[in-house]
Amino acid sequence: MENMKVDKEYIEKLKKESEEIRNTLIEITSKNGGHLAPNLGVVELTQAINEVFDLPNDKVLFDVGHQSYVYKLLTGRKEKFCTLRKKNGIGPFSDPKESCYDFFIAGHAGSALSAGAGIATANPDSKVIVVVGDASIANGHSLEALNNIGENIKNLIVILNDNEMSIGKNVGSLSNFFGRLMVSNTYMNIRKDIRDIVSKGKVGIQVKNLLERIECSVKQFFLPSSISEVLGYQFLGVIDGHNLELLIKTLSIAKEMEGPIFVHVKTEKGKGYHLAEENKEKFHGISPFNPETGEVESGEKSYSSIFGKKLVEIAEKDESVYAISAAMIKGTGLGEFQNKFENRCIDVGIAEGHGVTFAAGLAISDKKPYIAIYSTFFQRAFDQLIHDVGLQNLPVRFIVDRAGIVGEDGKTHQGIHDLNMFLSMPNYRVLAPTTGKELERILEFSKDFNEGPLAIRFPRGKTFELKEDIDFELGKWREIRKGTKNLYLATGSMLKEVIEIEEKLREKGLDGTIVSCSSIRPLDEDFILDEFSKYENIFTFEDAYERGGFGSEVLAFINEKKIKIKINIIALDSVSIPHGSRNILLEDYGLRGKKLIDRIEGSINGEK
Repeated sequence: MENMKVDKEYIEKLKKESEEIRNTLIEITSKNGGHLAPNLGVVELTQAINEVFDLPNDKVLFDVGHQSYVYKLLTGRKEKFCTLRKKNGIGPFSDPKESCYDFFIAGHAGSALSAGAGIATANPDSKVIVVVGDASIANGHSLEALNNIGENIKNLIVILNDNEMSIGKNVGSLSNFFGRLMVSNTYMNIRKDIRDIVSKGKVGIQVKNLLERIECSVKQFFLPSSISEVLGYQFLGVIDGHNLELLIKTLSIAKEMEGPIFVHVKTEKGKGYHLAEENKEKFHGISPFNPETGEVESGEKSYSSIFGKKLVEIAEKDESVYAISAAMIKGTGLGEFQNKFENRCIDVGIAEGHGVTFAAGLAISDKKPYIAIYSTFFQRAFDQLIHDVGLQNLPVRFIVDRAGIVGEDGKTHQGIHDLNMFLSMPNYRVLAPTTGKELERILEFSKDFNEGPLAIRFPRGKTFELKEDIDFELGKWREIRKGTKNLYLATGSMLKEVIEIEEKLREKGLDGTIVSCSSIRPLDEDFILDEFSKYENIFTFEDAYERGGFGSEVLAFINEKKIKIKINIIALDSVSIPHGSRNILLEDYGLRGKKLIDRIEGSINGEK
């Protein structure tokens, strides 16, 4: 610390940089969308980390990674930052493939502490700094890591970025004062000297234990995160996360201490942009917006909004209906449900596994739980989906939002594994509505379905509708267009993509029968047995990973029935889909437009 400049001129220079960073964040996210409020809140904290530590020799990990934009700006990515979330541009989260300053992929909550512990163990000569949010630290994965790290890893510094704690003015002032005291040189020196003296001899140990109990009691009165020391951490805080001088001083002390260290930093989400300060949830993750007004371009009706509205309608008539989500109430369309049925709307936080088992507890008690989670986050509850719901065949309704390619949030968020996941589990029925109206009908059907778990998947974004009215029946498919030679079986959002190329297929002599296949399990076995033999070429279409999905399910059935016919599976052949707009990615991976036509034509020609 002695070699660092912390005079007024130095701090003023950093403050000017803070303002420039915030302006850049607002400018770019207003054009590209992104996680604005979390990054506005960590500007000074990230600057202080960058100033104090020797990067990239010292290693910084961000839990989730949606608050790493500032870090990207300060670590050589400023010139390309205008490409944030664009195809081939700067990514939305931390990614080692993007920069040597990123040490671990970050898109799902809870991984940073465990990864940081491993990295710190493997790199004892480096400091490893883990920045974790107050929501992420409550995740089971994080708590397991905190407990396991204990007193064992001396070069690890955990920074709790607390931007939601509600502290009154007086308590806040005392807490702020006490936080400054705890990181003062006087306190740290006295603390060390007393411990060194009293540790010698039997009486000394008793005195030391008494002093530690007193210190712990005082901290527990003032400091919300003092539990960290019970787990074996040295605790520093609570620190004002927007006070550059105090942050630099605190982190400099932490750098010289033997760890593990736990630093509690209080920040304000959306700091420096009044619209984000006033509406933190809206600006947490936002689509492109007007920076003057904060208004987002109004879109058409989405599948999430249809789900939310329909569930309210169902719940008004049935008091046994409950809604559950994992820190995504509004994102999954449950905002109105929460307002109307507060006691029946449960946000379990970033704890998907707990949410699934909680829903199982409701279901086994004759309630009707609907648990709405983004497709990519259902992966976090794999064991609970099998053990707690599937094996007991409980009627839990799983709403798989953001299924398929989601776009700008990139490879950690693409919803491409839910089909092979749910189809591998016992007793699950799996449905993928092909239109908004069909989603409504499936939800109406689901309220009285008590024969086991249901997984209902739908894509991000606006709905697709047909002129024809499609009824829904479990285990039944519907012909939308009648043709010859070719049979096109489309599930979920792929019905729209096939219908949009129908005319061009006809021009190429590739027209055929288009079928809406919302029921993936059970399949329409009668249709397969009665109709497949009438066609020369049979295609399945799905916006998911090709192995273990809809096409694989059809293939397994015809093999079981010893039907000798080839199935052409049109799906995603990669598990690593980068960031970019959903429309562009669908075309790039052969699920839209000309490239989809080319895949169909290539499959047919390949047979000749």
